[in-house]
Amino acid sequence: MSSNIFSIGVSGLNAAQTALSVTGNNIANVSTPGYNVQYITQAGRTPQYQGFGFLGQGVDVTNVLRTYDKFLSGQVQTAQTNSSYYSTQVKQLNQINNLMASTDVSILPALQDFFGAMQTLSQQPDAIPSRQTVLNMAQALSTKFATIDGQLQQLQSGANGQIKTTVDSINALATQIASLNTEIAALTGGNQLSAQPNTLMDQRDQAMLELNKLVSAKAVPQADGTYSVYIGNGQTLVTGGQTNTLATQPLPSDPTTLQLVFNNPNGTVTAIPNNLVSGGQLGGLLNFRDGPLLQARQQLGTMAINFSASINYQNQLGVDNTGAAGLPIFNDLSSYASNPQNAASNLQVLMGDPNKLATASNMVSTGGAGGNGVTMSGVWATLPGGYAGSINSVPPVFPGTGTHPSIGMTGMTITAAGSPATMTATIAGPNGGGPYNVVPVGGGASNSFKLQTTAVPPVDVGVSFQLSGAPINGQTFTVGPAPAGTKPPPGDNTNLRELLAQQNLKLVGNQSYGSYYSTLVASVGNQTNTAQLQSAAMLNTLKQTTESLSNVTGVSLDQEAANLIKYQQSYQACSKVIQVAQTTFSSILNLMG
Repeated sequence: MSSNIFSIGVSGLNAAQTALSVTGNNIANVSTPGYNVQYITQAGRTPQYQGFGFLGQGVDVTNVLRTYDKFLSGQVQTAQTNSSYYSTQVKQLNQINNLMASTDVSILPALQDFFGAMQTLSQQPDAIPSRQTVLNMAQALSTKFATIDGQLQQLQSGANGQIKTTVDSINALATQIASLNTEIAALTGGNQLSAQPNTLMDQRDQAMLELNKLVSAKAVPQADGTYSVYIGNGQTLVTGGQTNTLATQPLPSDPTTLQLVFNNPNGTVTAIPNNLVSGGQLGGLLNFRDGPLLQARQQLGTMAINFSASINYQNQLGVDNTGAAGLPIFNDLSSYASNPQNAASNLQVLMGDPNKLATASNMVSTGGAGGNGVTMSGVWATLPGGYAGSINSVPPVFPGTGTHPSIGMTGMTITAAGSPATMTATIAGPNGGGPYNVVPVGGGASNSFKLQTTAVPPVDVGVSFQLSGAPINGQTFTVGPAPAGTKPPPGDNTNLRELLAQQNLKLVGNQSYGSYYSTLVASVGNQTNTAQLQSAAMLNTLKQTTESLSNVTGVSLDQEAANLIKYQQSYQACSKVIQVAQTTFSSILNLMG
């Protein structure tokens, strides 16, 4: 009997000692990231039949388990990848927002200076210093476009660098998870029901959490206790002890952009589309680079393309200070229409001679009849009615000046008829025709008119003129091309006024240049604010889910202190049982002696 009591006491003593070790380990790891509180399981030994009944034989510790909640752990990983995604977005978007909204960097002051210089020149169109100022402001504006796009390119380069670094970190974590898979499988013999290496399993789950900071990843437990890890849309990153290595390479269509690839065992690579990678820092960087950042560069480039095309078009409709046909002020960017993100940094001023600014009209009045003293005080070319629609279409169309009715024109006749008189016009030349309706310009100087087609709705032909008074029935006016090589009349600023009018025309994105740029800045600001709100919400969700998981699987020092007392008392009690057994056994030996 004393032997049985001794054996029971020893078993209890061993169980209490094991429990104290586990409790001590919990306390020691209270601050260890990813540590799940451990506990022992124990079971009574098989009782022995003693005739009067079954007598217990003590206790055995059956396992040391960790407190693990798969559901809450999955919630934390999901919250972590979402929080990391939006926090990355906020960091990157803040850079664009600060750049685009800065008054020191903004396009708007340079744009206003350019048109302001034109306004000054319009008062004395022959003044060489004022002409040079226009070209200087044109150069300053093109430099501003290039400067902003250059800084956006630096952000793109920085994003590419961070993407590469993030991919390297993902590969390192994948290797760590694969290594832990191998260790865990070796220690368990592939049997999930056997004793589990809790510390290694905690380390693997912590590695999964770190991985979800970088990219959305899912771990699928296998029968042998290993994890198969998938990212994106089911791309396998880890299988058992094997990893598929992620890498980056220049995008064939755009070497300045890095794309994700998988390095295959056979030496080939498989490209991974961005839409198959989500969440985490990597997803945030890819979305930023190929979303808001690319959009900002494209919009800035579109503005540069349309601006140069429209200014060049109008300048080519006029004549310069020597009477020669106008030339482009800026280089042609229309070839960038399909990739506008590359346009802004390539905007350049081609014109170096201020005399080449085409401030005057390419048409002149050649006579009038009617006898009431009314004369044509000016005639000039304007953007044709379909121009704005063409350049704002998708894809944009860039009309050439070669089809403008004033180009190659040999003469134009305007005839007034009726009382009050209404006017019609015909144009002779390769691009002419008629008759055209003549209607008031509206909002301009008095007695200003423009030519429109007879279509419904009518379309502006691209020619306007001004009379000194109201025409009468039967009155006729004629127009011819400006004499080539003849200096324009002093003060002729009609073509310059059309250049200046472009400041308020809807020539980019169906908006004026100023409104379009302001919309771009507002769009970046709205995206930044949205990301900040999402980031704050996801951070709060991460905090709540982490607290919920910690309440279940984390170490509670209060609970462990209570366990210390409980297991200490159990240890002392079992020691007392052993002491009693020893005393009893000694008494029996004395009686036998």
